[in-house]
Amino acid sequence: DKVFPHFPYMTSLVLGSSFRFCCRQLFTRTTKTKTTSTARRRAAIFSSSSSMKNKRSSIKRRNQNEENWKSLRTTRDDLSLDRTLPTGQSFRWQKVEEYDENDENEKKYSTYVGVIGRRVVQIRERMEFEEEEEKSYETTTIEFRVLNTNESNICKNEDKENGEQEEEQVTKDVRAYFNLDDPIPLKDLFEQFSKADPYRFGRLSAYVRGARTLRQPPAECLISFVCSSNNNIARIKKMVESLCEKYGEELVCNVSSRSSSRSSGSSGRDDDEEDEVNDKEEINESKIYHAFPTVEQLAEKCDEQTLRDLGFGYRAKFIPAMAKELVKRGGEAYLLKLRDAPQTEEEKYRAITELTSLPGVGPKVAGCAALFSLDKKSVVPVDTHVWQLAREHFDPNGELASMETTASTSKGSANEEEAGQQRHKESSTPTTPTKQKDKPLSITPKMMKRCEEMLVSIYGAYAGYAHTALFVAELPTVRESLPEHLRTPTKADKKRGEKNGEKKPEKKKRKFLKVDGENKSDDDGA
Repeated sequence: DKVFPHFPYMTSLVLGSSFRFCCRQLFTRTTKTKTTSTARRRAAIFSSSSSMKNKRSSIKRRNQNEENWKSLRTTRDDLSLDRTLPTGQSFRWQKVEEYDENDENEKKYSTYVGVIGRRVVQIRERMEFEEEEEKSYETTTIEFRVLNTNESNICKNEDKENGEQEEEQVTKDVRAYFNLDDPIPLKDLFEQFSKADPYRFGRLSAYVRGARTLRQPPAECLISFVCSSNNNIARIKKMVESLCEKYGEELVCNVSSRSSSRSSGSSGRDDDEEDEVNDKEEINESKIYHAFPTVEQLAEKCDEQTLRDLGFGYRAKFIPAMAKELVKRGGEAYLLKLRDAPQTEEEKYRAITELTSLPGVGPKVAGCAALFSLDKKSVVPVDTHVWQLAREHFDPNGELASMETTASTSKGSANEEEAGQQRHKESSTPTTPTKQKDKPLSITPKMMKRCEEMLVSIYGAYAGYAHTALFVAELPTVRESLPEHLRTPTKADKKRGEKNGEKKPEKKKRKFLKVDGENKSDDDGA
């Protein structure tokens, strides 16, 4: 104390200052912790509330989407979408990916979107697993919904009775398009065809199950098949869509066609963020489709040069001329009269004659329009594919082959008229530069008629329906699923076999059991 008289005083000051500093720091940290904790708690509550709101919105949206689906009241035996829509009958359908939100295995649906009249329709095969007495089996429900704004809310009409009537009318129209009100179920027809032709149809029937012949609007079907002449399906679709976009009525869709679809890759978001983004995408999503233009619209607005600019080529001159001629004859009503005529052979040939008198329409195009839109069920449109399968499976005596020789040695055929019109109309196989010996076969009207007679003699009044199934079996996607012995040999297959020294198998002479049950098949391999 004598040396440092003020030491105790200074010590107390330092200690006091340190104590006050420590208390201040402790208080500050405690306050910050409380504030941060409170903020986090509030954020968690807000996030939870927002998440629940998003989930409720997502669930509500999905429930609304499910409520919009209506059963088509049919089974897969009578309609397979994959065996009907992408098979070259109609060119207005696009396949989309869709998954069941409630299915843990995310089972993929077979789903298509297309236009029927003025309605944008989404249709799907929804598969379900059911259990009964310790056994599980799969069932398929075919259902549809209307996507465009003016047609999708028919159930919400103020007059409930009128709304139900409109809803029922929509179902009738969609069923009519898919030809589901035919008096004989497709399953029964296939059984009849299999009995009449156990060697070919009987073996194929399981692979073409549900391959249905459509019943399209006549003018749309006719003009679409004029576009199909000497063309492939992808290009036909592009041409038909170009025609609709240029001249057809706009159909606005605010209902998402991707409501249950999922991307194949991970987006890196959590579930809540994904639901919120999907909600926003679907709310903002608005897609425009187009109705097929009426013949009156085409006659008034369509011109050759515009169609040439759209890529229609030589077909550009036929469509405006055909539309004007149809208007003179009464438009769509004229074609519907051909549909409503009695189902007799005389009326069938009269319809074909009427159609072939239109600009740009040959026997093949007329046959497609008659079968796929005018209820002429025994018509067999013959192109090179149908000719080849008929020659391979239904011509044991070589009659069709001899007609090919006659056609190739003649100076000309119905396919070689002025300006190449008929040449383009009758061949459905794209012509590419090839060697002379591989020149595409030219199918004459006489050859078409004989080929049709052969198939009608076997399958009867519904030969056109049998033709559809047989044609579907020749498509690449279906052909790949067939066993090797059921695939119709291609020219390349035959050349490969000849090169390898394989002997050409002899064709058995067969009698067919007609649909009316007159004759039985003598084919031992059936």
